[in-house]
Amino acid sequence: MSEIFTLAGIAIVAAGFVILLKQYKPEYAFGAALAAGILLLLYTITIFSGIIDEIESLVSSSGIESENFGILLRCLGICMVTKIASETCKDCGQGSISSKIDLAGKVAILVSSMPLFSEIIGIIKNLIEV
Repeated sequence: MSEIFTLAGIAIVAAGFVILLKQYKPEYAFGAALAAGILLLLYTITIFSGIIDEIESLVSSSGIESENFGILLRCLGICMVTKIASETCKDCGQGSISSKIDLAGKVAILVSSMPLFSEIIGIIKNLIEV
């Protein structure tokens, strides 16, 4: 729980710094915002990495195939990277590039999740034959 307060504090201080920097050196503001975003992302990843072991043990005890869990984690990673890149482009005033990144992320998720769709179709075919 305290991690979210740390993240929020870093984000607020970084936002204030970027706003201040934008007034005096606007050309450096984007770099500072990008650096703050990367710092927040890395901190979030360190928090999340401890949870992955716990989730993997739950998945192994539940009988869900670990391959399917890997696909879900990959899709989650694509979502996070896409969102960060999209929001960064929006912050720079590039809304059209942001929307293209969103579309690319959705396509990447669809491609990554195709094995799950194939498995679901197979299950449906088996149910229909019974």
